[in-house]
Amino acid sequence: MDEPRIRILGIAPYEGMKTMMASLGEEYPQVDLTLFVGDREQGLEIAKTNFHGNYDVVISRGGTASMLRQDLSIPVVEIEISMYDILCALKLAGGPPGRIAMVAASSFAASAQRLCEVMGYDLDIYPYASHEDIERILLEARQVEYQAFLCDMVANTIANRLGISSFLITSSLESVRKAFDQALFLCRSQQRLRDENQFFRQLLHGQLSQTLVFDQNGALFFSSEDNASPELVALLRRELPESRAELERRVIRNLGGMIYSIRTRQINSGSLSYTAFFADVRRSPLAPNQAGIRFSSRPEAESAFYDSIFSFAGTIGEFQDEIARINQSTAPVIVTGEDGTGKETIVSVLYMRSLLKNNPLVSINCSLLNEKSWAFLMEHHNSPLADGGNTLYFASIDVLSTERQRQLLAALSEMEICRRNRVIFSCVCQSSEYVSPVGSLFIDKLCCLSLHMPPLRQMAERIPTLVNLSLSYLNADLPRRIVGVEPEAMALLQEFRWPHNYTQFRRVLGELAVTAPGQIITAEDVRQLLRKERHVGVFSPHAENASVPLDLNRTLDQISQDVARRVLEETGGNQTAAAKRLGISRTTLWRLLQK
Repeated sequence: MDEPRIRILGIAPYEGMKTMMASLGEEYPQVDLTLFVGDREQGLEIAKTNFHGNYDVVISRGGTASMLRQDLSIPVVEIEISMYDILCALKLAGGPPGRIAMVAASSFAASAQRLCEVMGYDLDIYPYASHEDIERILLEARQVEYQAFLCDMVANTIANRLGISSFLITSSLESVRKAFDQALFLCRSQQRLRDENQFFRQLLHGQLSQTLVFDQNGALFFSSEDNASPELVALLRRELPESRAELERRVIRNLGGMIYSIRTRQINSGSLSYTAFFADVRRSPLAPNQAGIRFSSRPEAESAFYDSIFSFAGTIGEFQDEIARINQSTAPVIVTGEDGTGKETIVSVLYMRSLLKNNPLVSINCSLLNEKSWAFLMEHHNSPLADGGNTLYFASIDVLSTERQRQLLAALSEMEICRRNRVIFSCVCQSSEYVSPVGSLFIDKLCCLSLHMPPLRQMAERIPTLVNLSLSYLNADLPRRIVGVEPEAMALLQEFRWPHNYTQFRRVLGELAVTAPGQIITAEDVRQLLRKERHVGVFSPHAENASVPLDLNRTLDQISQDVARRVLEETGGNQTAAAKRLGISRTTLWRLLQK
């Protein structure tokens, strides 16, 4: 008789561990493995909404594993942090030789303590028992001058939010394999059977749409999606009162640019009553009169910030005081800087920390506005300029024509838009400028406060720290760990000019982490990649949704030569393609470039 298959639910705190667990699962043919990425409360929600999978055991790590043990009836096996895992994190952090702090779940403390005793390391351990303690612990620890912070996934996320640079402690393949072996031992010694859940079979039979079920107390009882959208959950919860009054009901709702066709049904199971929602979703067509205008909420702005290098590298800390001073005033603000210096990110932070953070952020991308959307913005009664209490962000005002600049300044002044809303602008500067001519015009006319984002080349001394923190962040999504960079490789990264600044830096580090053959990034790895980067021009149509504007205060020959060079860069140096796009011969293009 064949051995019964063992069903394991794996909840990894980061994407790299999920990949590692999936690879390891192939070594256990007797296992049916289901994997999700989630931490603490998110991990618990995943486990609860997937219990219909009839799992035999759950494998997770740290605080998530501890929380799951308290709420689940099936065994939970914890992936332990070994001394080797801590040593790898210490290596990336550049330690010892100074004092290093470790902030992690209590279950990790024992391994760390043994390592300190054996190696004689000066490692201060800050264990936490509950999620609520982490922020207080980090803020207290920041008062001490530590060389580096080592954190588990939960503490690392909160550290990034607080602007504290930290290194994520990742788990080795051996630690994960040990957890798999323990899970198999538990399941074989405690073989258990479960009755099939007829409720869920009836509920999901033949359903291809998203299914969400609420209990009689309004709590989300089940979701067919791994991570149900909080906005969709909130929308459906508002529909509960009317849906409970009918056995079945159909409604159509618009949410975040998506159209939801929703069918509701009441389901009774014994003494319990449930409300089920079946939602089919399709994208709402973009209205041509709103191109370039986007509405965001605080959670969306926070998500954009946490995914930026300013978050995980702690770079935002350099602007903390200036942001606090600017947010004490309601005056308009202009954020200046070269292409790729993080102007979009700093605007998100200004919004997140302002008094209007619970009201919408309206982003108006001047480079995407067409005639209809400009008319909608200036004339329509539903224009965001006619509203109040919002944060209005005008991105890339440099690309506006002189006429549109005049119209916008007139509207801002005559409609008292800056008094009714918080208004923020951004402009792209050349390498020798603090602010562009258009930005200077808006500063003078509207008495704007200004915030300048310096280029990366002016902070070459910070690049080693940025590299190590970026690699620590990237390790969470990699199946193998990068534990360092050769000194010569680091020197090459410091010497590079970074014309696209942080946008380019993050892309290059990501490519190095993926393509480097070993766990150490070598000078040759960097040299090969930067050789390609030197052929990338200073014009980037995708970075921050804006290009560096042409300087029209030159002769026609100079402007034509600039245009030809930009087109040649966009075509990857292909002169035939560039000439065809410009409508000239290759000979004419060659002569133009030689002037």
